Amino acid sequence: MAKQLQIVVSEVQVGAQPTAKQSAQRQKFTEAVQEVAEEMKGTRLRGAARVRAFNTKVSQRLKG
Repeated sequence: MAKQLQIVVSEVQVGAQPTAKQSAQRQKFTEAVQEVAEEMKGTRLRGAARVRAFNTKVSQRLKG
């Protein structure tokens, strides 16, 4: 007996649009993440050490 694949599609409501303040914060965060990602391309860190270093650098960029 062949198995049948059934696809179920459901609608998911999307939340309210971001406010101007949220949009500005997202833009600042995005720029910081992209800059740090570019810097860390040549690093030899792997795994959890890389994530911690990445988060530290992004945090420093956002504070300063």
